[in-house]
Amino acid sequence: MAGTELATLPRLKGAQAAASDPHAHVWLSASAGTGKTQVLAARVFRLLLRGTDPSAILCLTFTKAGAAEMAQRINNRLAAWVRMPAPQLYADLEALGEKGTPDLQARARTLFAGVLDAPGGGLRIQTIHGFCQSLLAAFPVEAGLTPGFRPLEAREEAVLARETLATLLTDAEREGRERPIETIGALSLRLGEGGAESFLLACARSLHALEALPIGIGPWLRRALDLPQGDIGEALAEGCDCIDTDLVERLAAANTAWGAATGVGHAYTLHRWLAAAPAERAATLGDLAGVVLTGKNEPRKASKKLIDAEPDYAELAVALGQHCLDLLSLTARAAYADLLADALEVGRDYARAYAAAKRRTGAVDFDDLIGVTVRLLEQPGIGEWVRYKLDQGTEHVLIDEAQDTNLNQWRIVTALAGEFFVGRGVHAPSTRTLFTVGDFKQAIFGFQGTDPINFRWAEGHFAGRAAEVEGADDWPEEERGLPFQRLSLTHSFRSTRPILEFVDAAVAAAGEPGLGAIDAMQAHASEVPGPGTVELWPPVIAGGSETDEEAWIDDAVRAQAVRIARAVRDWLNGGLMLESKGRALRPEDVMILVKRRGDLASLIVARLYAEGVPVAGVDRLRLNAPLAVQDLLAAVRFVLQPEDDLSLAALLVSPLIGWTQDELMHAAPREHGSLWRHLTQTLSEERLAPLRAMLSRADIATPYQFLEEILSGPLDGRRRLLRRLGAEARDPIEELLNAALAFETTSTPSLQRFLDWFDRGDVEIVRDPSAPLDAVRVMTAHGAKGLQAPLVILADATVDPTAAPRALVRWVPEPGAQPIPIFRPRSGERGGPLDVAIGEVERRELEEHWRLFYVAATRAEERLVIGGALGPRAQGEPPVASWYAAAARALTELGVPDEGPRVFSGSDPQPPVKPRGAAPARSPERVVLPDWAHVPAPPESRPSRPLTPSALGEDEVSDPPPGPAMRAAAERGRLFHALFERLPPVEPQHRAGCADRWLATAGGVADAAERQRIVAGVLAVIENPAYAPLFGPDSLAEAPIAATLANGMVVSGTVDRLLIAPDAIRLVDFKTGRRVPDTLDDIPPYHLDQMAAYVAALRVIFPDRTIEAALLYTGGPRLFELPADTLAAHKPRFRLPEQS
Repeated sequence: MAGTELATLPRLKGAQAAASDPHAHVWLSASAGTGKTQVLAARVFRLLLRGTDPSAILCLTFTKAGAAEMAQRINNRLAAWVRMPAPQLYADLEALGEKGTPDLQARARTLFAGVLDAPGGGLRIQTIHGFCQSLLAAFPVEAGLTPGFRPLEAREEAVLARETLATLLTDAEREGRERPIETIGALSLRLGEGGAESFLLACARSLHALEALPIGIGPWLRRALDLPQGDIGEALAEGCDCIDTDLVERLAAANTAWGAATGVGHAYTLHRWLAAAPAERAATLGDLAGVVLTGKNEPRKASKKLIDAEPDYAELAVALGQHCLDLLSLTARAAYADLLADALEVGRDYARAYAAAKRRTGAVDFDDLIGVTVRLLEQPGIGEWVRYKLDQGTEHVLIDEAQDTNLNQWRIVTALAGEFFVGRGVHAPSTRTLFTVGDFKQAIFGFQGTDPINFRWAEGHFAGRAAEVEGADDWPEEERGLPFQRLSLTHSFRSTRPILEFVDAAVAAAGEPGLGAIDAMQAHASEVPGPGTVELWPPVIAGGSETDEEAWIDDAVRAQAVRIARAVRDWLNGGLMLESKGRALRPEDVMILVKRRGDLASLIVARLYAEGVPVAGVDRLRLNAPLAVQDLLAAVRFVLQPEDDLSLAALLVSPLIGWTQDELMHAAPREHGSLWRHLTQTLSEERLAPLRAMLSRADIATPYQFLEEILSGPLDGRRRLLRRLGAEARDPIEELLNAALAFETTSTPSLQRFLDWFDRGDVEIVRDPSAPLDAVRVMTAHGAKGLQAPLVILADATVDPTAAPRALVRWVPEPGAQPIPIFRPRSGERGGPLDVAIGEVERRELEEHWRLFYVAATRAEERLVIGGALGPRAQGEPPVASWYAAAARALTELGVPDEGPRVFSGSDPQPPVKPRGAAPARSPERVVLPDWAHVPAPPESRPSRPLTPSALGEDEVSDPPPGPAMRAAAERGRLFHALFERLPPVEPQHRAGCADRWLATAGGVADAAERQRIVAGVLAVIENPAYAPLFGPDSLAEAPIAATLANGMVVSGTVDRLLIAPDAIRLVDFKTGRRVPDTLDDIPPYHLDQMAAYVAALRVIFPDRTIEAALLYTGGPRLFELPADTLAAHKPRFRLPEQS
């Protein structure tokens, strides 16, 4: 990698410089966009520059994408230092806070090689789960795991969970145990089928907490919820005896004195209740409550005559009503407790069965990785030995995204870094460090157990440990520990000033409980020049037609999707300028965020596609959800059961067959009967041919073959699906094929087995949102964490956070106990300790709701647009706790009028940045400093992703299914390819014999004449004087190439043969396939694109030499020399994605 390919590192200053200094433990609070990854990377650089062994540095982060980005950033910079010009390397070292001496520069140039030579091939930059997996793999027996265990994939986990549930139910039925079956049925009625499965899976992940519960959960749970034991009717009867009968009589007298029909009826009810026996009083308690309470359990308004008859009527009625509610809630609370107790009993049995199933298969899930690691490290005796082994190889631990670390994960970090805070031992206390960076305002993964309270606890824990070993002033220097520094970053290198002003105002306008602040909120400051805007769109209000085909979706939601799509289209077509960047808006600059993944996100993608706006699709989706997958599965279902009318109808109107709805209705039988049988009697064989072709392959094709033949065979299904459904259908199609291949490796490859396997599990397709792609991105606010865009739209800011709370919550029944999963009680079921606990859960959920708003708003660099849709129940007013309402309050505080378009451009609007290409004004009379001299250094640009030439220009023209002759030709080409790889190192006089022996043994060619023809064809190429040097001893086989082109794109790949001569570079790439071009003009364009990429990279590496390229089609064999003008014409064909 050339040294000039990366910009000089921005100079660290203030808290950034202090945080990167390895001479202290650091706890860094970094607000959004303040360059925390840059600081973390700088600390790694400084550790390496000071002689730290790369294998002694452990970086832990929250996601694989975050770990990959961090590793790429560090490795790219270290690689650049190898050949970087001395002045720029000096500037980089000075920017880090080091002295750029010749000795340090020399050391910097060796760091990349040292990192590559480290055990494992690089720095240990891992997710916490990845670290746990590697640790447990090193100590499986000590951890109680089967050596060679494997983590469960998502589909495997879903299949195993359902199989465990099925076994649990069948065992209960066989043994005559009705309680588990009835309990799971009751759970399904309350939570839905998916909700019941989620509850059981939550129990499986809380096995140790459930094992700590007593054998009889029911009595224990009643005590924990302050409920009486035994028959709740008896408790109600006792409670009714405590009702003040004088109070009831006074109310009855007042209603009698009122005299109205209602009063007379109420008096009768009150007198009847007073005269009833205790058991009857309990049974008619609802009638008694109805006298003083409405149907919504609110106090009835007392009439003037009632007040005249009894001046204290209102107070007496409220007291009776509250007493009745307390007693009536006992019934609901007891019913809830009994169902929950049964559910926890079944959940515990399920958790045990699920754990046993995992042990049988030698598998662990992600929760096991964390839980087993905690128990291993904290286990007396063996845990100390494991920690000792870890302590020998780890000197510096760096934690990224610390706010997303849950309590169990902090226990792992505590065990890892615990030895950093002891007195003098194997290591001096001043040689090992802990660096932690996070931001409690971005703690948004509460459903995974994260909480800002854990963040604060860990800070206090490590600060206290550091204080213990820092020592007094009179301690010997070698026995004193390093200081513990608390630092903050508040200067954003992402967002312009107006965006941050709005964010500060919106956080303040959120009200109680706010973000759950554990520190005083500091105002944000912007280091990005240029203007910015925040725009609040009026909410879309329901009121449309319900007669169209999308009437099942709220019409306001549909209107919001249309409004967003048309706005984005107009911005792009109108050349909307990004004034802080000095250029026009591009599709990749737009990010649309939703709070929840649902109908709106899918509709936005569809509407953008309809408006001709490039869109990447939603960030993640279930594999069984895309229409392309459903259409292909409809074909599978049809061939397995042709009498399945629904599947056949779905297949007919899919792009694979292409019927319209009218054609289907016209062809359908007029009377009851099979659709397929009717079609075979009424349609021509020509129209039936595609369906009969599918049926003919059902019994003999594997699932992959069946699907691939539909997609690439005569039906041309892939092209049909992509033409109608768009490019976003490509990924689901390929993932379905991958799923079919994965299934065939473990099961008998029949279509029926595959369909059953597919239906029992599910796979989530996750697109890499940071991948360079010139398209609009649509994702959840959770998925956008760590990303940014010049223009961000919050599409569903009117969502009420209290409207659809999570069905499952975690409850700590008593201090010090482990949390257990429970389903959320309804309002009438809350009371006593549970009411307090659920109130605390709701407070934390609301805090996370506002933190998610902070994350979403701070993704915007220059423009933030906020909008939403309101259903009929909202009556035109956004919910008070919605993001929209907080944004409206913030804009009011910032002085934006309530009427008309609400746009905020900052309290001190900034001038736009000059458009790119415009020359700055120069003064002839004095020297003018460049712009960069007046502003802080910009954040380091994100390195580009390598471009692999072999992945350029995928073949979109599929070959037809091969016949015998084509298969023979393909096999012959494979043998040619193998010999072209194997023969060059062999002495020329021995090549023919070696080739013949290899073909007879490994190649499986029994016919001597055929072997001779193959050998002759190979030798004719490699011994041709014109090409012999390419296959000689001075040439390279499988030569890797990597270079950065002038536009910043990294090209990385491998060529089959490379010859580096003093005056020229020659390369040849092998192509194995059934299609061999006859002439140069017949070579597929994507092959020329690939070779053009290789040549472009070699011109960078060897700028003073001629580059000669050739393609060798082994199926011939046939070698084509590629003229320079042909390659030059194809160089622009490979598109270089820009950095995002």
